[in-house]
Amino acid sequence: MSTRTTSRTAATSATKSLAELLALPALAGATLEPDGTRDQVHVGAVVLDDPAARPEEAALLVSVAGVPDPLPPGVVAVLTRTASGDAGVPVIRIPDDRPWGEVIAALQSFISGQARELEARDALRRVLIAGLGAPGIAEAAAEVLGSPVAIVDEYLDILGSARLTDVRADALADAIEEARTHGPASLLGPFTQAGITGAHIVRLQSTGVDDLPGVLVTWGTQPAASDPALGALADALLVERRREDTRVDTEARLRGELVEELLAGEVVSRESLVRRARHLGADLSAGAVALVGRLQDPHEDGRVITDPRLIRRFMQQTRGVLELHWPKALVDWHEGLLVVLLPHRSEAAREEGPEALAHTLARRLLAATGPTVPGLTLTLALSRQQDDPERLGSAIDEAQLALSIGEKLGRAGEVVTFDETGTYKLLFQVFADRPEELEAFYEQTMAPLVRYDEQYQTELVATVSTYLDLDCNLAATAQTLYTHRHTIRYRLDRIAELAGLDIGKTDDREKLSLGLKAMRLLGRRVAPPMREKPQHGTKAARGARG
Repeated sequence: MSTRTTSRTAATSATKSLAELLALPALAGATLEPDGTRDQVHVGAVVLDDPAARPEEAALLVSVAGVPDPLPPGVVAVLTRTASGDAGVPVIRIPDDRPWGEVIAALQSFISGQARELEARDALRRVLIAGLGAPGIAEAAAEVLGSPVAIVDEYLDILGSARLTDVRADALADAIEEARTHGPASLLGPFTQAGITGAHIVRLQSTGVDDLPGVLVTWGTQPAASDPALGALADALLVERRREDTRVDTEARLRGELVEELLAGEVVSRESLVRRARHLGADLSAGAVALVGRLQDPHEDGRVITDPRLIRRFMQQTRGVLELHWPKALVDWHEGLLVVLLPHRSEAAREEGPEALAHTLARRLLAATGPTVPGLTLTLALSRQQDDPERLGSAIDEAQLALSIGEKLGRAGEVVTFDETGTYKLLFQVFADRPEELEAFYEQTMAPLVRYDEQYQTELVATVSTYLDLDCNLAATAQTLYTHRHTIRYRLDRIAELAGLDIGKTDDREKLSLGLKAMRLLGRRVAPPMREKPQHGTKAARGARG
């Protein structure tokens, strides 16, 4: 395995065998003496029989007057029209009707690499004109290089491959999977360093362009760094990337305009909305479930993911999942937010219901896009099914609200639904409009318990939360907390003293329940006491006190 980075530069000389020179159309009918040297002798330059000419290594001497004696330094073969006799080097004789200018130009072009570059660019140009994309470019590259190839991008997604056996395809897939375990900082580094047995990895780059259009993996003879076909390949990939970027950007702008209108609450007629969505491949005539999502860095709270290539890769993967599991969905990336409208599917919704189907899709999205954005966390939220296309803006609002609540409740990396947010929705609106009121309500209800727990390492907050979750079942609460029932009663009495709320009264229970929700929305947490969990029924459990 070897790795090399190449750039498009001026063509540099590369030696060619006499057999390759004789295959040129300009040398049709030429003969070689002795013929057995056609594969052994290689030429790196073309020089004229001129005493003032600068000596060249591995030179082919062009001599109109026959083979000179002595030969100039560095000459390894002679091109002439006359008989050679014993020249000491191979002699190529061209027919009398072959023009010298045509022969010399063809040799110079071929040896300098121009012919190969023209051949490669012509093959790749045909692929671009035909719109065959990266897979077609890979086919052309395999033809030009004469070896199996694969082209992958900087995120190690395979753009195209040609002539790969199953064994080579599996080896490539294994190398990519291994490199992706290193996280988002550098995928190409681990990939090129580990390599693939029997393969050569070439990192392509176009001159004067920062974009890295792709990484070439070849099997067989290692391509030379000076091979002009590599520059032609890099340029073709860059053209294809920019073409795809233009198409994606155009579609994204059209989707973004529609989503932006829905988010802004603008009045969009049913007919206009359905027609515009159909132009984008989505069917919203029967309404939809809205899904929104946000990418976050779990190590940097509040960090906005702005890397355009990372976002584009994530969106490509998202569209792939949707095309497979939910065709005709509308998907967009809007100001750091994934926005998807999942059209009503009457044929499938009869059994599970549209919201249950949407929840299944959301879980698939989390699983499928996780490797796409290693090190980042994707949180998704779902609205209720909205049957009226004109009210899809409110469905997006519901999903956004559920997402915000889910993030406040520490549910990053999960799927949150609007329905499960319950009374959190009301409190969140208060939090958004009048945060001081939510803070004041928290101080009146849960703050005394939080402070007491922090000071004395007790579990009053955990007790009231568990007790309410279990419908005020004392025995179930004691079992869940591995604590004796007498201890739970003692803690409930202590809660009443500190908060001034009797959990046995309906109104006070509701206040404590809302206080817990306010505490979570405000991001307040109580660290659990640092102690081993006692076994239920033991002396330690019976003696525990809050």
